[in-house]
Amino acid sequence: MIEMDDNEFGILLRPVISRDDDKFGNLEVSVFSNQMPEVDDEVHARYMFLAYKMASLLSFCEEHPEFDDMLEDYTTDLLEKLGLTEEEKREPKPKVTSKKGNVITLDFGTKCGGNG
Repeated sequence: MIEMDDNEFGILLRPVISRDDDKFGNLEVSVFSNQMPEVDDEVHARYMFLAYKMASLLSFCEEHPEFDDMLEDYTTDLLEKLGLTEEEKREPKPKVTSKKGNVITLDFGTKCGGNG
């Protein structure tokens, strides 16, 4: 389950990978939102349209490869500016090793065994 605040929208990408396909397979795209109780229906509809617009970019890029190339260059540059390139060394995410009551034990992948 995805936890969302009242005023959040989401775009969910669900890969449907076929063993016959050596690339990406198919991709199901879903747009969803919470009710946004503090805004009227017109404002909610505008945000929902923006979310659909973002989701439709995938099929638009597929139909317009020249635009896809421009967007890929833009995205690559943006990720570099934000320091999110794959070359950057990323901190390992902790792994949940056990849950007992309200105690969660995490493994950060260190070699010190918690003595460190």
